[in-house]
Amino acid sequence: MLQEIEEVSSTTKKLKINIPSDVIKSETESVYSHIKATTKVPGFRPGKVPQEILRKKFGKNVEAEVIEKIVPKFYMDALKEANLEPVTYPDIDGKLQLVADQPLSFTVTVEVKPKIENLNYEGITLKEQTYTIEEDEVDKSINFLRENKALYSVTEEALQEHDMAVVDCEASVEELSYKGFPFVLGSSEMPKEFSDALMGKKQGDREEIKIQFEDDNPNKTIAGKEITFQVTIKEGKKKNLPPIDDELAKEADCSTLDELKSKIRENLGKRKESQINLDHKKTILDELVKRHDFEVPKSMLKGEINSLVEKAKEDAMRKGEEVRSDEELRKEFETTARENVKSVIILETIGKNENIEVSDKDTEEAMQEIAMRNNLNLDELTRLYAVREGSMDALKSRLFADKVLEFILEKSTIQK
Repeated sequence: MLQEIEEVSSTTKKLKINIPSDVIKSETESVYSHIKATTKVPGFRPGKVPQEILRKKFGKNVEAEVIEKIVPKFYMDALKEANLEPVTYPDIDGKLQLVADQPLSFTVTVEVKPKIENLNYEGITLKEQTYTIEEDEVDKSINFLRENKALYSVTEEALQEHDMAVVDCEASVEELSYKGFPFVLGSSEMPKEFSDALMGKKQGDREEIKIQFEDDNPNKTIAGKEITFQVTIKEGKKKNLPPIDDELAKEADCSTLDELKSKIRENLGKRKESQINLDHKKTILDELVKRHDFEVPKSMLKGEINSLVEKAKEDAMRKGEEVRSDEELRKEFETTARENVKSVIILETIGKNENIEVSDKDTEEAMQEIAMRNNLNLDELTRLYAVREGSMDALKSRLFADKVLEFILEKSTIQK
């Protein structure tokens, strides 16, 4: 049972817990009874082994099993009685040891989420945002669809930007040599020097290309080196774009070009409304963090900093940029991480106050939308979450945060 709570800080508590001797005795006798009934000891019939022999033979194991059974239960009961929500495993002071006919008293230090005093999420004022859909935005969307429907046809004419070259390449570094590699001139698939050298060239032409790679190139094999490439155009292909007409519209499940344009305007409007909605929620979150000043649990802060650091390093490696030291990144992200943790705690507290929950239906609908947007089936998406995030908890947390922010947005004032 809980005997005492010491307030070390708003996020750290010491709980003094006492387990009565009769509980320990009852649990100990239960364990010994099980051992007596199931263990064979030479010279004794099953169930007839004297308690003293069992104690000498199994005493330490019994003590460990009793502690393992009763300590977690009394710890959880103490948390419930103290109305605390831990964010890490407890740290038990000293060594737990049972003494015959004596209660077990121990102290645990536990990190918890702070209780927010004077929670205030009323009266938030937001600035009205409007949008227009320009004709060139519609044209860009149609051209994007057109580009996706482009076909390439073999040509002996000189290649221009956006045409395709199928090349064999012999490099002074063997791992960069390849055959039959197709790339579009002007794209980022290959270094710019390749596109520049092959512009205006034809099938059968051969070019020597020299590239000086930067010292900080993530590929250590070529970093700081000048590499020579002997490139032969095996085949040239012209890019053929379909006309912008009703036939193109039918490729997008529309009957006419006008219907396609109308559908594009509708989708652009939804996208802009969604962005405005996100902007409002970001403003709300910033305001909530500004209104509430409290200490955040060190373990949560450390975890968020680590997460931001790892993401920054992955982004840098993907872009081929220099990866900065962990220490430098931690310093940079400390403020952002602190605000992120505060946001989580504030939204959780508001959600509990307002009885906001994420239902199975909410999760299912979100999964279906994500699967459709990424052209995946639900099983594939579930496996993807299991690999990337370990479970669906991350998705549910995001859905919960969004529902809380949507609740506050509905209560907010939007001024022109």
